[in-house]
Amino acid sequence: MRQRITGLVIVGVLATLAWELPQVRRRMLQDVTRRDAVPSEPAALPGGAGVGLSPSPRTRVVLIDGLSARAASTMRAWQALCARGVAVTVDVGFPTVSLPVEVTLWSGLTQQQTGIVNNHDEGPLEPPLRGIPSQLPDSWVVAENHGWIVRSLGFAQIEPAADVTDHPTDAAGKARRAAWEAAWRARARAAVASPAQLAFVHILSVDSAGHAHGGDSPEYRAAAQAADEVVDTLVAAAPSARWFLLSDHGHLGGPRGGHGGEERDVRQVGSCLAGAGLPMRRGGLVHLADIARAIADSTGTTLDHEARGRPLSAALAAPLAPDDALPAMTLGSGAIAILVLAAGIALTIVFARVFWLVPWWFVLACLALVMIRGEPTLSTPFIYKPEGRDMYLVWLPMLALAVAATWFGVRRTTLPRVVVAQLALPFAAVATAITACGGWAAVLGADVAPVVPRFTAYTSPLLLMASHGAAAVALAALATLVRPVFGRRGPPEPPRTAP
Repeated sequence: MRQRITGLVIVGVLATLAWELPQVRRRMLQDVTRRDAVPSEPAALPGGAGVGLSPSPRTRVVLIDGLSARAASTMRAWQALCARGVAVTVDVGFPTVSLPVEVTLWSGLTQQQTGIVNNHDEGPLEPPLRGIPSQLPDSWVVAENHGWIVRSLGFAQIEPAADVTDHPTDAAGKARRAAWEAAWRARARAAVASPAQLAFVHILSVDSAGHAHGGDSPEYRAAAQAADEVVDTLVAAAPSARWFLLSDHGHLGGPRGGHGGEERDVRQVGSCLAGAGLPMRRGGLVHLADIARAIADSTGTTLDHEARGRPLSAALAAPLAPDDALPAMTLGSGAIAILVLAAGIALTIVFARVFWLVPWWFVLACLALVMIRGEPTLSTPFIYKPEGRDMYLVWLPMLALAVAATWFGVRRTTLPRVVVAQLALPFAAVATAITACGGWAAVLGADVAPVVPRFTAYTSPLLLMASHGAAAVALAALATLVRPVFGRRGPPEPPRTAP
């Protein structure tokens, strides 16, 4: 009887964990996509001294949202400007999300320094950024859509107006949206042709095509060519200005594209700087903070004293290594995460003892996810979906191994030993990922985004795997507890007197 009560308690605890872990995952995803992070130290850039750009009476910046380096290499007008100026590859830092990247562009502070890592409520920052544009009373920005992004940046003149919504639901809103779609190119030409010291044009159609069709699709390439035609007309409107052609991130291939993670193809994009005072040369990999410094020098403005951007000549002389822009994990978090994972492996070895009691379901689930869906990163759309169906359909068949191991294990040893053997490693993996991304505060209810390369993304599938593993083990354990009750013979009938 005591063993049965203990077993029922274990089943109840596992069932509670199976229910609660998906809720934890949903809360963490909400924090990742809607909250700010705690500001921290940025990645260290190579040192070097050099001369910055001289001020220019007219600086023009065009940013094509979601444009990959590969797509930029096929754009005629883009490449023509590169040929008469400086062509570089820009590492936009991490995460590769439009608002945080553009805050870096206009402030010189990286995503880690500002703590702005997503904040995707489709509303502008309040108050707007105090950066380069806010220092220029005639700064002018025109955005194709997603006006809430540019309204975050501190420009003096902002188009479209706040009442032009990106996803209108009423007739009046749709009319305003249609009117802006017809007018924005003319307004962009007016901005770059004006005497304003700084004009910025934000083109969104390439990013929209990437999200809808993927970064390798014909639709994405067609959108890039259409954006190139816009670039051609803009440069023609102000040929003597100093031009910066930029992107904020690339896109994954696949049917739905994606960005946000640390992949090099997403993080490292093409860029061109051309105009008076710029040589004709091809540079290496520079940081977006270096581009922010170049724009500040070009406009005669100043950056925050914590900005790490280097003068353009120094950045060209000391290019980055491929992953220099990624923030490093803190030594303490890394050490604790390793210890947690080692403890899970040790518990599994000690309690499993036999080959078949090892949690092979978990090992195979991880392999299947990576092989079928790809490595989880903050760029892969499947990690964000609230129900996680795209993930768990991959590993559901593996849970039969957890059920079988529990069923046969309980018949040969104790239930606590079987539970530890089956779940110590999955739960240690979850704890490792949460520790490595600094996510325990978010788990405990703090409104903070635990965003770090790799480990934040891994928490999404690992939490679901641990939940499903706990449910499978609980069901198998419950079956072993109730089987003797249903399989027991009833008491014999008392003898009856013959009639």
